[in-house]
Amino acid sequence: MKNLPIAIFACAAMAACGQPEPKQTSQSAVPAMEDTLAQMPGGGPKQQSSTNEQLFRTTLAAFRTAATAGDHATLEKMIRFPLQTAPKWSDEDLRNAMPDTISGKLTEKRFPKYKDNIFSPEIKSALENVNGEEVREIAVGSEDDYYSRLRAGLDSSAPLYEVYHQFPEKDGSSDTYFAFIFGKVGQEYKLTGFYTKWPIRD
Repeated sequence: MKNLPIAIFACAAMAACGQPEPKQTSQSAVPAMEDTLAQMPGGGPKQQSSTNEQLFRTTLAAFRTAATAGDHATLEKMIRFPLQTAPKWSDEDLRNAMPDTISGKLTEKRFPKYKDNIFSPEIKSALENVNGEEVREIAVGSEDDYYSRLRAGLDSSAPLYEVYHQFPEKDGSSDTYFAFIFGKVGQEYKLTGFYTKWPIRD
């Protein structure tokens, strides 16, 4: 079987996208159409990782369909509430001040009020462009505070997956970005985090 390497994103690449630099390079790019982990020889953790990636891919396909169609009823069932929607913070930020990790949490009751901010026309359009997205695996054991907090209540033995998009602002003055982070709940993956350049809540 063909053994495909997984590219490790460097901190410099993360900074170029306008995101906070992570403390460690704990994120791996996952090719859009290849289940690379399933092609690695041997069993054990690698086989489990392959199963997790397959579960994630199934969720992502259904999520993309529901999001682009504006099917919010289906999307609600695919979200692990409360959903973290605060702008992503870095470990460097923690050295200066404690970020607000509470106000960004969106409950199921509050979701209808902000759903159009999360699934805006620009974001739905970007989700339709598969070639423009980066899928990243956030390894188990990552010490990055942002991802560590997202893991609370999730399957701690399964990786997180981040779907990241960068695209120009409407006026073309600069780039903006967004990301959806999925974690394993039981035997399925659910949306557990979302961030963009600007807060979605007032």
